[in-house]
Amino acid sequence: MSKLDEKKKKKREALFTAAFHLFNTKGIRQTSISDIAHEADVAKGTFYLYFKDKFDLRDKLIASKATQILAQATKEVGIDLDHLDIFPFEDAIVKIVDVILDRMKREPDLLRFITKNLSWGAFHHMSIEDETTPDTIEFYEGYHRMIDASGRRFDNPDLMLFMIFELVGGCSYQVILKEKPVSLEELKPSLYVTIRDIVRSHEIV
Repeated sequence: MSKLDEKKKKKREALFTAAFHLFNTKGIRQTSISDIAHEADVAKGTFYLYFKDKFDLRDKLIASKATQILAQATKEVGIDLDHLDIFPFEDAIVKIVDVILDRMKREPDLLRFITKNLSWGAFHHMSIEDETTPDTIEFYEGYHRMIDASGRRFDNPDLMLFMIFELVGGCSYQVILKEKPVSLEELKPSLYVTIRDIVRSHEIV
């Protein structure tokens, strides 16, 4: 990466960091582009080199955060994309979800910002422009490789993935932040049964 590209990347990351802090403390509608630029210590005009408006920034930030969460969870679980046959497919998905839920519990600000949009990370190739590093796992591609390695066939696997993460996001938001109607540990067994049911219901036999 050239020095110019590295400088541009740092400015973009600074805008992401500033926006994440301000969106969580002030709210998106109460945060101005001037606020974000000031917090990031860049000129207001610099903002428009990277984003059309604050909602474009929000969308890309959500996609970036969700992508990172899914990639890091896959790595933490230890799923080797070159040896996928050692993990039964639904076991791999449940293990990834378990890591994600535990991280959300540790980071409530991240939870508030991203959980209801977790599925964006799974489909980030449609909306994100970030460069990847050699150790980054692109979750969407890894997901389809897991399906191929399983030897199983699924009806509309993208819809299946969307349903799983919308379920995880919707359930975990209320449970983690307010422990209602149950605690996270009480939720997990039922949630994982439901995830396995979603996988089975989409399987073509």
